[in-house]
Amino acid sequence: LRGEDGIKQIDMSVDGTVTGEYTSQEAIGGADVVLTIDANLQRVAEDSLERNIMQIREGAFGEPYDAQGGAVVVTNVNTGEILAVASYPDYEPGLFYNGISSTKYQEYLDQKAFYNKATGAYPPGSIYKMVTAIGGLETGKVTPTEYINDNGPYKVTDDPDYDKHPACWYYNSYGRGHGKLNVSSAIMKSCNYYFYEVSNRIGVETLGEFARYFGFGKKTGIEISESVGIVPERSLVQGNWSKADTASASIGQGFDTATPVQMAKYI
Repeated sequence: LRGEDGIKQIDMSVDGTVTGEYTSQEAIGGADVVLTIDANLQRVAEDSLERNIMQIREGAFGEPYDAQGGAVVVTNVNTGEILAVASYPDYEPGLFYNGISSTKYQEYLDQKAFYNKATGAYPPGSIYKMVTAIGGLETGKVTPTEYINDNGPYKVTDDPDYDKHPACWYYNSYGRGHGKLNVSSAIMKSCNYYFYEVSNRIGVETLGEFARYFGFGKKTGIEISESVGIVPERSLVQGNWSKADTASASIGQGFDTATPVQMAKYI
C-alpha cells in the first residue's frame, strides 16, 4: 500500500537559487484500496443506532429495556457489497493518538466498546424462522396451504412430570394460542408453536442443513475479523439431543448463533 519513494535532485547556487532539478528515481505509487462503504450512509447508521438504543432504554417502543449494545449492517442487495456497518457502543480512535487515559480505557473495556457486534455471534431469534419454514417446504413436510393449530404449550415429551413445554410468545403474553396458521400467517405473526411443529417434522439434521445453505456456520468473507457462529446439531449436546432442543433451535434460540453480517447476507 505504501509504494516506494523516488529520488529528486535539486541543485542550488550559494544564494539559494535553484539552478537545476532532475529525478534520478521515479516514485512508485501504492496500491489503491476501494471501499464499498458509503460515508453518508455510515454516518446515518451510527447516529440512528445510538438514537434507537437510547429510545429502547426510555421505553419508546414498549416496555423500557436496558439495551447495552447493537449493530447495523446495510448491504447492496444486488451485489452483496457492504454499504454501512455500525456497532454500539463505539469508541473514539483519536484518543489513542496522544495516549488514552486509564479511566477512559477501562470505561471502554467495561462497555465492550472494542468488540464489533456486527461480526460477533448472537442467537438470531425469530429472523431464523424462515430457515425452518423453507426446510419444511423444500422437504415436503409441510405445504403452503396446510394449517397447524397453535392451541397453547407445545408438547416436547410424554413425561407426565415434565412442566417446561415451550409455548408461543403470544400464549405467554395473552394466555391463548394463535389458532390455525399456515406458513405465511405463521411468519407474519411470528408464531413459535408453528415452527416447533415444523422442526419436529424435519429434524435437527435437516434444520442444520438448510441453515448452512444460507451461509450460517461459516465466515462471510467480509475481510475483517468475524465469528463463525453455531449451526444446531446433535453433537453440541452431551447426552441425548431432545425434541425441546430442536424446538428451541427452530426459532433461532438455544444452539443457534449468527452474526448480523451473516443475517444480512441470509436475508
